[in-house]
Amino acid sequence: MKNLFEAELFNYHIKRRALPSALFFLTSTMAVAHNAATAKSVSVSQLPKPSTDKLKARIAIIRGPGPYFLAKVKNTMSQELQGKGSSVEWLGPFPAFSPAAEALNAGSIDFTGGSTTAAISAMVAGSPFKIFGYQVSGRDGSGVLVQKNSDIKKVKDLVGKKVIVNRGGTGEYLLAKALEKEKIPLEQVQRVYLGPADAAPVFASGKADAWAVWGTFFATAVVQYEARVLATAGDIGSENDVIYIVHNDFLKKYPKVVKAVYDVVRRESQWSLTNAKEAMRIYGKEFKLAQAVQQYMSERMEGLPKPVGAAEIEKMNRVSDWFYKKGIIPKKPVIQNFVVDITKI
Repeated sequence: MKNLFEAELFNYHIKRRALPSALFFLTSTMAVAHNAATAKSVSVSQLPKPSTDKLKARIAIIRGPGPYFLAKVKNTMSQELQGKGSSVEWLGPFPAFSPAAEALNAGSIDFTGGSTTAAISAMVAGSPFKIFGYQVSGRDGSGVLVQKNSDIKKVKDLVGKKVIVNRGGTGEYLLAKALEKEKIPLEQVQRVYLGPADAAPVFASGKADAWAVWGTFFATAVVQYEARVLATAGDIGSENDVIYIVHNDFLKKYPKVVKAVYDVVRRESQWSLTNAKEAMRIYGKEFKLAQAVQQYMSERMEGLPKPVGAAEIEKMNRVSDWFYKKGIIPKKPVIQNFVVDITKI
């Protein structure tokens, strides 16, 4: 198992750059320009700088299943944006939202996606974006994992143990929610802050007792490496969902292009639900996912992007309030300042 995890790390490893304390993220799964045929990650300094050339929407793909990747492979985004006087440039895949947010802060990308938890941490750090799409995520494709032969049988057994999480994002949220359900203070568990690519070999080697993770990393660990699921996102009442963001400057200058991007994202999401196995075949080819992993993930695909309205803002506020209460973020962001109603642009 160690060698397989190390192979994953070699293909998708990316160095984490220092971020403000509130914006830890996965060194960020959710980094950098690179051809989709290669899995080599590069530093943010290697990203293209803002250009004065013809309008181009620079979209950062987060590693793993998602409508952006489908739109790239099927060329639907390019076709849609041509009608709006824009081309598209694909960047990534990023291992997580954190590095993509760093690139956005640097003005090197215009669009990306991630989790609400990671976005909230980025809001606290003052990242210049608006959420234009919101998608309820699956409840059994992420959670807390332990080794198959671990003596940890229930969440209460995590007390005093080392658990790998990505700081301020999905992993830390999943762990904290799981502990809260069992009325266990977060401080009673040792949190090891690593991004998922770095976390895989650490977990495989037994240097940590558990791992709170999501997406292809979760599925690969469960299916291919026989990790045991201690608790899923659904088990612990997770409200962590998927968001799609755009840089404020791009939104201000080209709102119709943003609307076009949203339309493609929604159509590709719908297509993936109707054609789950084919969608996972496309993802699996790119990210070298075993057939069994593809099958596992195809059975857990759900949710469609929708505009951000009052209900979505309220949900993000609950997560933000909870993060603040747990001491994961130093202050509460004003969620309304980071959203845009796509139906009104």
